[in-house]
Amino acid sequence: MWPPSWRVADGRVLSPRRHPRRGSGGDHAGGGPGGCGGDGPEFPQLPEFRGLALGRSIRERTGLPVVVDNDVNALTLGEWTFGQARGLRHVAMVAVGTSIGGGLILNGALVRGDRGYGGEVGHTTVDLDGPDCVCGSRGCVKVYASGADIARQARSLLRADRTSILLELVGGDPNRIDAPQVFAAAAQGDPVAVTVVARAAQALGAGVGNLINLYNPELILLGGSVMEAGEILMEPVVRWARFYAFEAAFDRTRIVRSTLSKESSVQGAAALFLYERSRGRLG
Repeated sequence: MWPPSWRVADGRVLSPRRHPRRGSGGDHAGGGPGGCGGDGPEFPQLPEFRGLALGRSIRERTGLPVVVDNDVNALTLGEWTFGQARGLRHVAMVAVGTSIGGGLILNGALVRGDRGYGGEVGHTTVDLDGPDCVCGSRGCVKVYASGADIARQARSLLRADRTSILLELVGGDPNRIDAPQVFAAAAQGDPVAVTVVARAAQALGAGVGNLINLYNPELILLGGSVMEAGEILMEPVVRWARFYAFEAAFDRTRIVRSTLSKESSVQGAAALFLYERSRGRLG
């Protein structure tokens, strides 16, 4: 039985009439942490999906070979197959948007871990006494550097500083603040926005430094909507990564912005399908 929240997809996406070419295959890259490939990721933020073998369910309803994984794993494979990571053996991806996801390729293989949580840098702790995170931990990279949390921190600081130009940008309504507005205000030197961006950059830089120390990748790609802020974020993130990482390892690691976005679903899904097919894991 499909969960209620999936019934729209059941009717619109999974109809066999939409897949007339039986040899073409299917793929899906969904959001959220975790992802075990094949039958699909766990969905810790969607309890009604617990225990649902999504890949197998879609395969049975369409008669197609199917692979399901999370969006950042697909994005990582997209860069590795079509983008800046082509030909490399050790690659990490950090996708910074509403939340923060990670993808990891080591020795030419996507790292999923035992239950699909491999590479989730957004939920590594960078502050032992930091704010609670939705994952159940505290002080995660996410609570400082995700788009939603950048906006949350700005709103919190505005309670003590009503002179911030952020209030002008949102017509006096703090609830309308989003991450792009925080970056715009920081570029103008607004103290509240500068403080929030500095925290985000340090936390994200610490997460990147941890990736370097743990996995020694050749390339780290930073993607997602938050990284569209550009050098106001990218430069301090790289600087903090240098501070937190082993010097010799950092010097051998390129850190660049991804050329793909989380919305590059066609390339990511295609790369995921090709990856699984090359390993003979499509059913």
